[in-house]
Amino acid sequence: MTSSETGFIEKLLKTMPSSKTRIAIVGGGVAGLVVARHVVSKLDTYSFTLFEQTDTIGGTWIYTDETHFDKYGLLIHSSMYKNLKTNIPKEVMQIPDFPFRNQGGPSFVHHSVIRQYLLDYARHFNLYPYVKLRTVVKHVEPETLKNGQTLWTLTYEDLESKVETTKTFDAVVLCNGHYTVGHVPHIPGIENFPGGCIHSHQYRVPEVYAGKKVCILGASWSGIDIAIEVSQYADKVYLSHNLPEQIESKLSNVEQRSGIESIQGNVFIFRDGSSAEVDNFIYCTGYKFTYPFMSTKVEIRTDDNHVEPIYKHLVHMDYTNLFFMGLPGIVIPFPMFHIQAQYILGILEDRIKLPSPQQMREEYEMEKKSLLDQGILLRHINKLKDRQWAYYDEIAAAANVPSFPPVVKKIFDHVSEMRDIDFTIYKNYQYRIIDKENFNVTYYKPC
Repeated sequence: MTSSETGFIEKLLKTMPSSKTRIAIVGGGVAGLVVARHVVSKLDTYSFTLFEQTDTIGGTWIYTDETHFDKYGLLIHSSMYKNLKTNIPKEVMQIPDFPFRNQGGPSFVHHSVIRQYLLDYARHFNLYPYVKLRTVVKHVEPETLKNGQTLWTLTYEDLESKVETTKTFDAVVLCNGHYTVGHVPHIPGIENFPGGCIHSHQYRVPEVYAGKKVCILGASWSGIDIAIEVSQYADKVYLSHNLPEQIESKLSNVEQRSGIESIQGNVFIFRDGSSAEVDNFIYCTGYKFTYPFMSTKVEIRTDDNHVEPIYKHLVHMDYTNLFFMGLPGIVIPFPMFHIQAQYILGILEDRIKLPSPQQMREEYEMEKKSLLDQGILLRHINKLKDRQWAYYDEIAAAANVPSFPPVVKKIFDHVSEMRDIDFTIYKNYQYRIIDKENFNVTYYKPC
């Protein structure tokens, strides 16, 4: 068979309608697994493959001592540090149709508990046969047919054999995570700082900071968590942030400072005019959304930690069979993915009717302008926080599936309140759900 004949047949196969909707899921973390769980329940309608570049499923919940590159020369995916415990109680974190095996014990659990939970989830729903491990997606290309349908050509590489393969899919769900490429803002003078300097992505253990003076930039959850850990070993911790108010803390060797203005040698100069000598510096400044495999035909803007043009934090407005999981922050992610996955299938099955691309853009721009007018910065639009509950209700109603019961919000609000009172002890509370409306909470002192 000649190459031209082969090319003709490949093109014919690509344009032939498939009896099943072919879905590519990029990434085997929580989001990818939850999407796969809902797809696998409808194998009469769908065929799918989940692509995972590491040796195992679990995404960011897979701990490794490595901090830069893996054995295949790829960036280490996970930002998990050795002692991390969840910042959300397991009682509300669990996926609705797969409760934690042990409903007793602490509410805020070690990351190894979550890892095992995800392995059990994949086994329970028989996801492993559809997973390609050690497989990196190299390129995703759209091709719009004459009938208006868009197909996706996905090229991937087996990392062990180095063999590249190209296949065609009817839909692509991006679940490649958001905790791999750190956002590192430039600080004047940082290039001459003689001390140790890392992003929280490379942080693993606190013991290396014994006897040191450490500056941590950023006071979101990871910044606070790492400050607590490091303070147990360091002589002094400067927690630098631009929050409007000081964070309540009883840690005697943690001192809060405003943002960093500049660095002169090992002296950090803060925006309030104060200064401090520093031995080690940790950026806890968040992460970048990256889609390096995506064709330039697909418009994706990721400036200022904000992804556009995406409808309902999920659907590309120009390609409504291209989905982005994991965009919202300050949410309860596992059960949110559970609803989002069913919303995606509702679109693919034409049960959910999306507005036209122009209408989606107009609706989105109005919402964006409203948020900006309220003083919400562009980089904080995806941080749903108090807006998350209306979002869950909206997409759950569209997908005709249950939303979150009221007790989840009540527990989330209680956790937030306890964190604001004293971030050093909020994980010592233990929550128990009584019914859809009510919960019990008790405080215990850790051993």
